[in-house]
Amino acid sequence: MGRDWSNKSDEQLSVMHAEMRTTCAARCSASLRSLALLLSTLMAPASSTALPAPPSNSTVRVAGIVLKWVRGDKAANWRRLEPMVREAARGGARIVITTECFLDGYAIQDKSIPLETYRALGEPVPDGPYFRRLAALARELKIHLVAGLTEADGELRYNTAVLINPEGRLIGKYRKHALEHELVRNTPGTNTPAFKTDSARLGLIICADRKHPDLVRQIVAAGAEFLLCLSGGMFGPEKNDHFLQARSRENGVPIVFVHPCEFLVTGPDSAILTRTMLGDHLLVSPEQLGSESDSRQVCYFDLPLKAK
Repeated sequence: MGRDWSNKSDEQLSVMHAEMRTTCAARCSASLRSLALLLSTLMAPASSTALPAPPSNSTVRVAGIVLKWVRGDKAANWRRLEPMVREAARGGARIVITTECFLDGYAIQDKSIPLETYRALGEPVPDGPYFRRLAALARELKIHLVAGLTEADGELRYNTAVLINPEGRLIGKYRKHALEHELVRNTPGTNTPAFKTDSARLGLIICADRKHPDLVRQIVAAGAEFLLCLSGGMFGPEKNDHFLQARSRENGVPIVFVHPCEFLVTGPDSAILTRTMLGDHLLVSPEQLGSESDSRQVCYFDLPLKAK
C-alpha cells in the first residue's frame, strides 16, 4: 500500500522527503559498488594457477613431477603421483617425468632396510603390477611417461627409468650407470640409447650419471636431441646445477632435471632456462603428508624442437 499524505504537516512531509532521498542514495551507492566489484572481477588478470597455453608445433611441453618420497611405500607413492600426472596432462604436457625411483622412494639410500625387504620392492619391466598401472595411465592420458623405479630382473636389481608411449607400450628403459653407494645392492647399467618419440629423439640419465661427460656424450651421439635427468641426490645452484650446465654446453642439447626439491632446465649454451626450488628435504613421513613440509608441484617447460 502507498503512504497516506493527506494528514501530514509541512514539517512531517519535509522529513519524509529527506528520508526517501537518503534511502534512494544509499541504494544507488550499493548498486554502484556491486557493479564496480563485478567489473573488477571480470577485468582481473588470470590467476597463477591457470593452465598454460598449449605448445606450438615447434616445441614439446614437458612436465616434471616435483614430489617428495615416502620411503619404501609403493602404494603411497603411486597414490600421490597419479593425480599430479593427470594435472600435467590437463596442462598440455606431452612428456611427463617423475623423480629417480619415485615408486619405492629411493629405498636404496637406506641400508638399514633389510636386504630381502629392499629386493621385494623391485618389480619386473614390463610385467610388474605398478609398471602396468603406469602404462595404463599413459594410454588413458595419451602422453609419454618417464618413470623411475627399482627394476627386478631375475636376481639382479637396477635403478631404472622407463619410457612409455601414448599407447601404453614400453619404448625402452635406461639403467643407471654411476651407482656409487648403490653398488652394494644394485647392478649398473650398460646401455646408452636414444629413444624415438613422435616429437624427437630423447635420452635418459639418472642422478649421478650427470657427472660423467663421456657417458652423456655417448647418449647424445646415439641421436638424443635433449636429455631427461631423473634425480634424487644433490640439488640446487651450489651442488648440482653446474653439472647439468656443463653437460648441456659440451653436447649442445637442453637437459630437463626432475628432483623432489628442484625442477631445472638448462639450455644448449648452458643457460638456466627455468629453475623451481621446493623445500630442502627429499622425504616426508606418513605424519607429514599434506603439511607444509610436503611441498609439491607440476612444473612445465616448452622445449624447442629441431627443424625436421
